[in-house]
Amino acid sequence: MTDAEPTDSVTEPTGTAALPAPGLAAVPQVRRLLEAVDLPIGRWDRQARLTFFNPPYVVWARRAPDELLGRTLQDIYGTAAWEAAAPAFERAFAGEQADYTRLLQHLHTPRWARIQVFPERDDRGQVHAVYTIAHDIHDDMMAAQSLRRANWLLEQSLQNIPWGVIESDADLIITRWSRAAEAILGYTAAERLGTHRLAYGVPDATRPKTQAVYDRMCRGEIDSWVEQSPYLHKDGRSIWIEWTSSALRDEVGRVVSLLTFVRDVTHQVDTHARLLHRAERDALTGVLSRRAIMERMEAALARRSHDDLLAMYFLDLDGFKQINDRLGHVRGDRLLAQVAHAVQDIVRREDAVGRLGGDEFIVLSDVADVASAESLAGKLVDVIAAAGYDLLSGLRVTASVGVAITPIHARTGFELLQRADDAMYLAKNLGRNRWALCRSVQGDAMSGASP
Repeated sequence: MTDAEPTDSVTEPTGTAALPAPGLAAVPQVRRLLEAVDLPIGRWDRQARLTFFNPPYVVWARRAPDELLGRTLQDIYGTAAWEAAAPAFERAFAGEQADYTRLLQHLHTPRWARIQVFPERDDRGQVHAVYTIAHDIHDDMMAAQSLRRANWLLEQSLQNIPWGVIESDADLIITRWSRAAEAILGYTAAERLGTHRLAYGVPDATRPKTQAVYDRMCRGEIDSWVEQSPYLHKDGRSIWIEWTSSALRDEVGRVVSLLTFVRDVTHQVDTHARLLHRAERDALTGVLSRRAIMERMEAALARRSHDDLLAMYFLDLDGFKQINDRLGHVRGDRLLAQVAHAVQDIVRREDAVGRLGGDEFIVLSDVADVASAESLAGKLVDVIAAAGYDLLSGLRVTASVGVAITPIHARTGFELLQRADDAMYLAKNLGRNRWALCRSVQGDAMSGASP
């Protein structure tokens, strides 16, 4: 089509124009029907000359009727227009219905149109002409272009943001795996697309919980989920990942996809763990601080069932003052650390060891029965006697250990601490380097000494 501006002389036509030619347009009934259709319709012969057009076609073409009739499509609209139309015309003259789209440049403002091309057959089935019907699709084309651009921008954003992007369908089959997801998790898109979300990397211990969350999202019980959890990188490393997942639903509320943003928070988790460890650990000995051991005690009491036994061991070092007085605080601190490490080594991993302050320590242990509690008390006395030795001076410290058990001797944390403290003083009064067990809620105790 040409880029020429339309002439101001073109007005709304009052009729149609046609060259004398056989065909449907020559039939009065068909002619009236074509004139009534509010779409630009033209009839073209095998030389691509316009032999008939209805009134809307004149308005659409922006030409006077005498500039249209008998002229070829190339004459009217230009070479580019004919090059766009020629393949569809060829198919129509071969007996097929065809169409093409083109940006119309002959209008005041260029607009997109879709032109349908239909063959016209005679009584013998021969095609002597074709009809074109033009449809304005400019708004649809602009909307489609805007949508494509929006999708392109979204895709570029998802591919280039530092967070990894993972998308799956409602069956948890992965449909998107961004470059950042590859960099963070180690697996390539080729390896993960089409696989189940939980197929790789998710530790067995966390898999049931993760599956349960996704099931809730798919059922519509929750719309989003944020969690930090361990992940097994492809290279075998254990890393920490923060998952931010959202359910994308259709107009009736069905989940069509689950979109998840992932980021590596290993550094943050490790830093937090170090800070937490530093905050809850005694700086000198490395065991739990006073506040931390008290919090452990309250937590243990809170989760204890009716029949569970929790033993508290109150440890006070015997003769430690002379170490500080004769050897100085540096040597005394070193001896405290030796004792603390020895106690930490003798108890189970799930037991808790803390320093109340000075030369006083607490051990918390879940025990099966009183006999088990007494056995551990004896071990604590023995290990401290062995570890509390200053090699250069030959001075040694021992420990007086008081034992109380909840719910036998106490119900609350305060009572438990008090009963264990009372039992410790009994052990000290009975000669030190021994343990004593609280016998009743009144604080009576029995003692035992290491051989």
